[in-house]
Amino acid sequence: MTLVDDAAQGALARYLSEQRGQPTAVEDVRRLSVGHSRAMYRVDTDAGRFVVRAEQGGVFGTSSAEEFAFMGALGRAGYPVAAVRWFEPSGSVLGQPFFVMDFVDGAELADEREMDEGTAADFVRLLASLHSLDWEAAELSPALVPPSPSDATHVQIERWAAIYRGAAAARIPLLDEAEAWLHLNAPPLDRLAVVHGDAGPGNVVQADGRVLVVTDWEFAHLGDPAEDWSFCLAMRGSRTLPRESWLALFEEVGGFRMDEDGWTYWEGFNLFKGACANCTCLSLFERGVNPAPNMAIIGTVLHRSFLRRLVQVVHA
Repeated sequence: MTLVDDAAQGALARYLSEQRGQPTAVEDVRRLSVGHSRAMYRVDTDAGRFVVRAEQGGVFGTSSAEEFAFMGALGRAGYPVAAVRWFEPSGSVLGQPFFVMDFVDGAELADEREMDEGTAADFVRLLASLHSLDWEAAELSPALVPPSPSDATHVQIERWAAIYRGAAAARIPLLDEAEAWLHLNAPPLDRLAVVHGDAGPGNVVQADGRVLVVTDWEFAHLGDPAEDWSFCLAMRGSRTLPRESWLALFEEVGGFRMDEDGWTYWEGFNLFKGACANCTCLSLFERGVNPAPNMAIIGTVLHRSFLRRLVQVVHA
């Protein structure tokens, strides 16, 4: 069931009425983006405009429950995220778990990763502030709390390896080799930070040269901030600004710099994370759980692209 379906819109109207304690009419629904891990819908009601963020069969092995809790805690701590309202975990309303949050009106962009240098600087400032957030005072309660800071990266490596092994039809030697390499070369860490996990252009709402809110928190966890800086540089931001521009912003605005060995390690980590996550897509497609064509593409073409790049990093 999707929200373009009249029956689904009726079910959502009943759900919103129950949550709000008064009748609520759904007047219009618009798909915001294709999305891979989640489907996003703008929902206009007689009580205002909301966004419904719905799961799509377990793509990437992430949890809406944890994302909802993370965003709620960040919002209470004053970090710019959309206000989350209600979480429906059972799938009985729309066929998939989902949560409802406030709509934040931003610029309409032809390319979701379009971002000028001024907005990029504002994003870098916000990312640095996320990494310096006192997560315990903010009462963030992630599912995985590492025993010590230096265990954090190992916990994440094992998390993604377990997701790949749970989804793939057979062991993938390249991922097993990368897993061992990442464990062996993991940099020490002296302080746990909140890590977005998918940081960069495309996962923000922006307008007038600034970032209004940071979005898409399904990969958020406690770990090493270098993961985010690397993800922005090599993955999300690579077609937005030149590498040299990002590095300058990281140092001048974010106060972050890293040697080339560090950049190499974290690029390998993020490629490993992506390749493991992508295994879920092919499994869901082949089992008919999520028959969308992009699931097959992510699970084959994109997955193999990540593996080729990962081999280059590990064998460098």
